[in-house]
Amino acid sequence: MTYGRALLPRFYMDNVNWLASRGKSRNAMIGINSGAGFDDLNSGFTKYQLFDMNPNNFVTFDTDTGTDTVSITIDFGTNTPSDSITFMNHNINSAGGRIRIAHDTSAITTENGGNTAPLTEVLNGTVAGNIATPAADGETILKFTSSSERYWAIEIYDVSTWTDDLQIGNIVLGEYYTMTVHPDMPTNRDTSMSGVSVRESAGGEFFGSASWLSANEGVGTYSPFRSDTYFKRVAGREAYDLSYSYIADTSVYPSDRADSTGSSNFLADVVNKAGMSLIPFVWVPDSTSSTEGDYLYARFDQNSFSTSSPSANVENFSARIVQEF
Repeated sequence: MTYGRALLPRFYMDNVNWLASRGKSRNAMIGINSGAGFDDLNSGFTKYQLFDMNPNNFVTFDTDTGTDTVSITIDFGTNTPSDSITFMNHNINSAGGRIRIAHDTSAITTENGGNTAPLTEVLNGTVAGNIATPAADGETILKFTSSSERYWAIEIYDVSTWTDDLQIGNIVLGEYYTMTVHPDMPTNRDTSMSGVSVRESAGGEFFGSASWLSANEGVGTYSPFRSDTYFKRVAGREAYDLSYSYIADTSVYPSDRADSTGSSNFLADVVNKAGMSLIPFVWVPDSTSSTEGDYLYARFDQNSFSTSSPSANVENFSARIVQEF
């Protein structure tokens, strides 16, 4: 699918920042294996930057010309379902790396430890033997069979020998949620350039200036899922306004709000994990799309989630999704 057509949208949610927003310590959750056989961060970078929701705030690992493994570990503190991972602003291709994801009931401290997740490529990650090799730098999205195990390892190791220091801008590890029905027609799409200001002189002449036209203006700058070549990038902040009518209430709400786990619904799996507008997510208007430009790093542009019931056991609601710069 191309043209950004809204069919069955999908949300790739962030478990690490969801749990952190509920009080879980990032220091306790995030780790990096070190010692013999492992590469650590270069000086000046911290493990928290890997999950700070800012892909431009990248880290680098001391991998260049070596053969050691980068092993990023997660301890959710309790069994937490996960089935997808996104790497943003990475150079895994040009650095000569490939990806393995693992989970277990105990901490993963050794290379190739834990249970290997059976990977499937969503975007930019050719999979062979449950190992993913990105075909280009930038973004990679992988999905896998859902697991609720507490401990996870994100291993990135050399194809033969590292050719550069590994760079990662942001990681989104969590569950994806696919809408069960198409949005109402018409869907509304917006390309905002609100950074533009136009003033009129006393003589009636107009003068324009722009504080911004799109994300990270300039030659060679980075924007998630968009070209690094600045003149190829369409200006403006992208947004979608979607509405849903007569959607089954079982797809919107959990049966018991005292415990939102154990069922798949929009409130628990998307609104709850995003904290409404608090935490960004990866979003695509068509869950089957393999077109990079269909994807957005985005967040909700609203402070509440409101529904109405036009009939028994069905709900109406709307959502506004805006691109994250």
